Amino acid sequence: MKEKLSSLQKKEKIKFLLSEHRELKLIKKLDELTDKYRALDKLISSSLKILLRYFNCETAAFLQLEGNDGSHSLPDQGFLFSSMHPEPPENMKEMVKQILIAFLTEPRDLVSVNSPTKEQQKAGIKNYIMVPMILRSQIEGAFLISNRARDFDLSDGAALKQACSQLDNAVEFCRYVKEHKKVTQNLKKQTRELQILYEMSLSLSYGYDFETLSRRILENVLELLKLDRASIMKFDSKLDELHTIVVVGEKQKVRLVKLGMGKGIAGLVLTNGKPILAPLGSEDNRFIPYDFAGIKPKKIFSLACIPLMADETPIGIINFSTLSSKKSIKQKHMETLTVASHMISLALQRQQFYQLSIKDELTGLFCFRYFKERLEEEVTRCRRYKIPFSLLLFDLDHFKKINDTYGHPFGNVVLKKVSEILLKNIRIGVDMPARFGGEELSIILPHTESEGAEIVAQRIRNQIETLDLEFENKPVPITISGGISTFPHHSDTPDGVLKAADQALYKAKEEGRNRIIVAEKKK
Repeated sequence: MKEKLSSLQKKEKIKFLLSEHRELKLIKKLDELTDKYRALDKLISSSLKILLRYFNCETAAFLQLEGNDGSHSLPDQGFLFSSMHPEPPENMKEMVKQILIAFLTEPRDLVSVNSPTKEQQKAGIKNYIMVPMILRSQIEGAFLISNRARDFDLSDGAALKQACSQLDNAVEFCRYVKEHKKVTQNLKKQTRELQILYEMSLSLSYGYDFETLSRRILENVLELLKLDRASIMKFDSKLDELHTIVVVGEKQKVRLVKLGMGKGIAGLVLTNGKPILAPLGSEDNRFIPYDFAGIKPKKIFSLACIPLMADETPIGIINFSTLSSKKSIKQKHMETLTVASHMISLALQRQQFYQLSIKDELTGLFCFRYFKERLEEEVTRCRRYKIPFSLLLFDLDHFKKINDTYGHPFGNVVLKKVSEILLKNIRIGVDMPARFGGEELSIILPHTESEGAEIVAQRIRNQIETLDLEFENKPVPITISGGISTFPHHSDTPDGVLKAADQALYKAKEEGRNRIIVAEKKK
């Protein structure tokens, strides 16, 4: 440097020192940026603006390679463009990008062009200079500056290379920060996924009923994957169709939806026993939209349908969907959705086994043991909240004679038909019908006084009396007698309520059968 300065004339020496000073100011400004920004796009964008002013040109750009493997198949976000003009032409931006891509395909130390091609000139390119940015012997990308009033020379190339050298550590640090942030986010997400999966697995041992348990699992999945809706459809083998039993999230009238075996995406999943991811959602040609008068279903943007399996047999399906174009279900989500479906399958099977253990196989009514448990629970609940409930006891009139005359198979038919009438006249999920064994049946009616219970009992008695049953083309008349007791008016204990209803039933039998009697109030 000293030798070079000593050989220069005074004017040239001053010119040289001013150039060096100016370059040092550029390095200082770029250095200040490295301390200010931790995001690569902000760092490069601000650097381009500084380069525009330093080289006194109209445009500057940077194109980043996707990785360090020399690949030049670049995403749009890898291209940054800056201009002195508020709205530079799009064809100019595209041309600059293509020049950079060509340069990175066969990178060189420096390219300076003062006579661009006709095609480049047509796009508004007057001249340009390019240099690669190199990190750890690997090309990271390339800078381009263009459209200056005077031609570019070797000194401009040297200054641009010096600017790249100043930015290389900052770029590497930005990449490190980005990777660290990405790894941290992935770790947090994986930790959250494991936590939610653990919570879902614990739910199986808490003894929740099926709907509560399935809702907990599905709500966790929707939160984890940012989905909008999930619904469970159970397969009814008697009707050969799927019907919705649980909906979580955006509901509308999804509970009304039913699908036949093999119909729609859900029907296909049930038939094949394999999950289907439909990225097009309701636009998928396999999708069957539900059609109810006055209801306009929301558009489904993506859909995943997972089978519920018992051993190797499908027993239902789960639908997961997004209702916004900003969300989507991806292939990477399918593993989590499948884990959730396994848990819900276990819960559904457990519910089915439990229902088998507490239901009478012939009539579908609850068994006597479960009835006794519920009766005690109802007395405890009603005593605590000071509310009434009623108990109906029924006995089929002359049932022994029916069995002796027509045989036990016909007697079973009678019991089934009578039980169907009971089930049609109760509040599903509120009242509890049971079979004592033999021909004795009962119903617990929560929040019901004697007057309301008698209305229900008389309706059941009338329907049974008009039951159209035949044996060998001969009509078989069926009647029933009933007794009613109410907590706490007739008794405030489980055994007392049962005894009062039984005494009322006995009185109905004594007075001629085919009638309903309300118990006498306790003294």
